[in-house]
Amino acid sequence: MSIADRAASATDTGTIENEIEAYLLESCRAVGFLCWKFTSPGRAGVPDRVVIAPRATVFVEVKRPGGRLRRLQQAVRAKMLRAGAAVYVVDSRSAVDALVAELTAD
Repeated sequence: MSIADRAASATDTGTIENEIEAYLLESCRAVGFLCWKFTSPGRAGVPDRVVIAPRATVFVEVKRPGGRLRRLQQAVRAKMLRAGAAVYVVDSRSAVDALVAELTAD
């Protein structure tokens, strides 16, 4: 089943975070983006993934549908935004699709 078919046939109800993260990885690979797991030893609260696309490099925090950032994640995100980083939060397949579309838009 293709990524588009899976997105069309699946609802986000009952989806868990690792399924959204796997969908992000597959979607990025499908359009030729790098999507690396982002870890920062000794620094909690950093986003889960860094997506490297021709037009931009962005950080992505993946949440389960309806999931919210923890207080520390909110603080780290705010600090990264102030420093000029692009930080996205995705909590559904449609949010992943929107991010990929934004990064591929002309």
